[in-house]
Amino acid sequence: MKSICFIVVLLIGMHISYGQLANICRTPNELNGECISLMQCDPLFSLLKKRPISSATADLLRRSQCGFFGSIPKVCCPVEEPTLTTSTTPASNFNGEAIVSNLLPDTDICGTGAQNRIYGGEKADLDEFPWMVLVEYERPNGQIETYCGGVLINSRYILTAAHCLKGKDLPKSWKMVSVRLGEYNTDTKEDCIEAVGARRQCAPPAVYVAVEETIAHENYDPYHINQYNDIALLRLIRNVHYSDYVRPICLPKTSTLLSKSYVNKNLVVAGWGRTENSSASNIKLKLEVPVENEEKCFQTYRKAHIRLGASQLCAGGKKGRDSCTGDSGGPLMGVEATAEGNVNWYSVGVVSFGRSPCGLKNWPGVYTKVANYVPWIVSNLRP
Repeated sequence: MKSICFIVVLLIGMHISYGQLANICRTPNELNGECISLMQCDPLFSLLKKRPISSATADLLRRSQCGFFGSIPKVCCPVEEPTLTTSTTPASNFNGEAIVSNLLPDTDICGTGAQNRIYGGEKADLDEFPWMVLVEYERPNGQIETYCGGVLINSRYILTAAHCLKGKDLPKSWKMVSVRLGEYNTDTKEDCIEAVGARRQCAPPAVYVAVEETIAHENYDPYHINQYNDIALLRLIRNVHYSDYVRPICLPKTSTLLSKSYVNKNLVVAGWGRTENSSASNIKLKLEVPVENEEKCFQTYRKAHIRLGASQLCAGGKKGRDSCTGDSGGPLMGVEATAEGNVNWYSVGVVSFGRSPCGLKNWPGVYTKVANYVPWIVSNLRP
């Protein structure tokens, strides 16, 4: 007990704070932590059991002080980081080899469709991004709501965000039931636009398919501030038929695409999320966003006590131009040219989170980096 009292005296003499926000803090070693009573923090409290207490231990405890609970000092107790596995290791560590799977479509099928029509912040064309889906939930009263987005990656699977399955902001009473493919205008049963030359172009009715199975990444923690491994798959109850309005997006499989950096390049995000007037859009929207340097973005989010990792990327940061609530799980997309001169759309990121309100200047949105999870995706696919 004398040792504990000794440490209490040491801590009372210090006034160092590591960026507290409620009980969230930063440890002296720049890890995420929780500001709690010293006696509740096993990693630091266990140091007191070692005799004698070294000067290094005493110094660590001093620098970990983050407040008081009555007369008891509180310390920034480190929160365990997710263990890196083959599913979260950067793609560059996969021996530079391409990923092969007969369950992912080839480039003559995936990522094809409307090309060269990218303009920031406007309505998408009727047949643009035919891999986009809306995820539907049933409320206790039987009403159906859309809360997230996603993309079709083959005839049976949807790629989305894990927080769309078990997010802390997702109402616990809501049940994911289905996805909607080939949608454009959520307010109309028949989607039509006035095409070039005043010709009216209409799309077939949207396709509704029940969700048979949900697969969130096993290392995703909905309550972790950093939102690592925010990625998930939805297995549909049946195969869907491809058309001009329902088609899969490509996933990076070659060593070149798995290790490609998009920093300072413009990518495209699309969805039906909130617009500048704070209401959800009934029309599918698209927006170009620049990919930001990782270190710069990581430093920005450290101001909010968030420590981003290698499996996340940042895009956006321009005032009023951002993905937002309702776009969660949707894609950050890029176009790649083939040797034959064709172009294909690829899923580069999954909309994860950002600052609130959306579209704050110098605060880019955070996306889960798809290339780092292709082995995980492939390992969870079945015919």
